[in-house]
Amino acid sequence: MAPKLIIIGGSLATGKSTLSKKIADALGIQRVSLDEIKEVLFDVGGYRDREWSKEIGRLAFPVFRDLVELHLKREESVLAEATFLWPSDREWLHAFSQMYDVELVQIWLTSDPHVARKRFIERANSTRHPGHNDSLEEVMDEFDQRFFNKTFVPLPIDGKTKIVDTTDFATVDHDEILKWI
Repeated sequence: MAPKLIIIGGSLATGKSTLSKKIADALGIQRVSLDEIKEVLFDVGGYRDREWSKEIGRLAFPVFRDLVELHLKREESVLAEATFLWPSDREWLHAFSQMYDVELVQIWLTSDPHVARKRFIERANSTRHPGHNDSLEEVMDEFDQRFFNKTFVPLPIDGKTKIVDTTDFATVDHDEILKWI
């Protein structure tokens, strides 16, 4: 069976980390998380303010992409977890799927924006790494404009896409998702 590049994307606080960990564990494949790479960089380089957090994100992205590619070069399936909100993501994902002859599979998470916003605030005030600087009150205006007042659509990839509504985590059928993959 050909290796797969499984991407789990969606807006903020839709459950990408939670679902990606379960799927990677169930499939026995490596999971590469952009946020977790950022958090390692925060631990090594420190954290200050929102602009610093954005700059760390720019530094983390090439590492994220290169780690995904490293697994594909070794003909291993890999799960990549990030928002995947930007058109340029489609370009590098498509290039990797062609270059390494892997099946590109996208699981796109969506949630009621009000529920995602509530989760975001709860997470920012409890388990979120402080380097993200998203627990600050002044950031909510930015995030409300950029994320919680919009509906995002999956990347138009050359592969199959499954949209999963995570508004109520209890209704997410993990077994059905695994069968679909």
